[in-house]
Amino acid sequence: MPDTITMINLVWTAMIAVMMTATFTLYQGKSEAPQFNYTQLTGQYNEQPYY
Repeated sequence: MPDTITMINLVWTAMIAVMMTATFTLYQGKSEAPQFNYTQLTGQYNEQPYY
């Protein structure tokens, strides 16, 4: 029977494989460019000298 470390490694690898498969499956139909439905605000930083 495999030792404890080998079993933990197998379970961890299986979990990573399941998560990667789920990620690829969920994002398969998404478009490449994000669609923003809000106005993007811009800001400007003006540095004022202290003296």
